[in-house]
Amino acid sequence: MDFRIIDRKNLNIDEWEKLTCTSSFFHSHQWIDTCVDGLSPGAHAEFLCGYENDRLVAGMPAVITKKFGMRSFYSMPYGTYGEVVMAEGTDDTQRDEFYVHLVIYLKKGRFSRIAITDFNRNFSRLSEPFLSHTESFTHIIKLNGNGPHFPSRKSVGRHIRSGLKADTSLVEISTKEHVKEFYKIYEMTEKRHGSIRPLYSRHFFNSILKHLGGTDILYWKSLVYKDRMIGSSIKFIYHDTLFSWQVVSDYEYRHLKPNHVLMFDGIQMGNKAGIKKINLGSSPRYAQSLIDYKESWGGEKVEYDTYISDSWFRKILSSR
Repeated sequence: MDFRIIDRKNLNIDEWEKLTCTSSFFHSHQWIDTCVDGLSPGAHAEFLCGYENDRLVAGMPAVITKKFGMRSFYSMPYGTYGEVVMAEGTDDTQRDEFYVHLVIYLKKGRFSRIAITDFNRNFSRLSEPFLSHTESFTHIIKLNGNGPHFPSRKSVGRHIRSGLKADTSLVEISTKEHVKEFYKIYEMTEKRHGSIRPLYSRHFFNSILKHLGGTDILYWKSLVYKDRMIGSSIKFIYHDTLFSWQVVSDYEYRHLKPNHVLMFDGIQMGNKAGIKKINLGSSPRYAQSLIDYKESWGGEKVEYDTYISDSWFRKILSSR
């Protein structure tokens, strides 16, 4: 197998799209462009590719960041799905050969952090002591395409009806001013969930609007009450899946049920678009109320793997 490291400028988009046509949105060049533009100034993309007879048979997307002189490898940031994609018709021998090249690349890279999210749980074939394994999980709603999706709990229906009766309106996020309003609620939500500082900058969300706004991929709505944004959700549509990536709300207006209204709107849109499943995103194991909320909509728990490797220097910095 011919192992190649290809930058974004030299990537053959048609080849990459053919390889990743059945994988997640987070393998797409659109998401990679969004991340590179939205993360640290030193971020860049690398596509780790395996060729046989000039045919792309294996690939792994990565975003590499550089901060304080330390390089970090993400496939993909931050907890979005990455890992290796194999072309149709390939076998275990080809996968294992690609993994040999991948391990050599990772060890030579001198990364302060390596983070790989493996939704399809294929990476477990590679047992390397420098990678620490943990399990994560998401919840997935399966849509039957035969009409409206009814949540499994009656209380959810009551909350939806209550929210829809309120004098609110759904508005598409389409300007930087909208993003500015969104980010205030995002900061509130992150603080409410115990984060010391937000994971994403406002610049990152502007990057989403820049690269995905106006496309069929992005479904970014806000709920407005008396000219004030009280909630918002970012969803990505890719093939047969709707990815619910960010949901934020102003706690002061929780009685208007913004999260329920936004979720209901997303599900209705997904049904009309022929979406087969809605991925509600990961949940911390301790966040039982969040888990209950997702299950109340009919979300089924799906586990997947994450792999982390931190250098000793990074561990020292993290402990301080």
